[in-house]
Amino acid sequence: MFEGADKKLQDVRAAIRRLKALVKPPLVTNVQIRSGPSGMSGDLVGTDDPVAFSEAFSSCVAQVRAVGDAVLVTSRNQMKIEEREKRRPGFKKWRQEKVRECKNDPLMCFVNDQRNADLHEGDSPLTFTMHPCTFVITGAVPALPKGAVLRINSTGPYWIIPSTPDERHPYVIQDGCVFTVAIIDPPTMHRGRPLTASDPVTICATAEKYHTDLLREARRLFK
Repeated sequence: MFEGADKKLQDVRAAIRRLKALVKPPLVTNVQIRSGPSGMSGDLVGTDDPVAFSEAFSSCVAQVRAVGDAVLVTSRNQMKIEEREKRRPGFKKWRQEKVRECKNDPLMCFVNDQRNADLHEGDSPLTFTMHPCTFVITGAVPALPKGAVLRINSTGPYWIIPSTPDERHPYVIQDGCVFTVAIIDPPTMHRGRPLTASDPVTICATAEKYHTDLLREARRLFK
């Protein structure tokens, strides 16, 4: 009955492993190049690859939301809800309670809102900061055409080469540059208790734990 949810839960765990592999202790300098949404940021983690980190975080949020959909079924699929109720009486009432719980939980609201913002608008709650000391870069493009412009933002230096299939050509940073990442306006409460940390990895891991418990409860009640 919940085979799809189990598959998506494995996807969540794979995404979290990928996210954790990109984390390193945060190191900051007095020179900072920052980008991302405005607002108060949560706890920092460090990374060497901001682009890969952003992708892994986005995948975590999307996959964990999919687990919830697979267990509880979206309200648009009323036929599937009725089918589960017929096979396992009590499912509709339990589902209503869990949907209400998620709507009142700051962490679950964050997951839902960020998944929708990412999917429909390409928005991300992450803010990145590049902390340069002294660093040497080597060009990934051997011959640069006329009009190429070197730019630097919070994810590192890169060339902009207009009128090419891939306008952005990143440099490889060799030494002396580190990155930090945090969530802007992260959730601070979950299940009526303060979260112990608000960095991106902890937020994803806590959301995964909630959905693991949700699936276990569903299986116990509706075998």
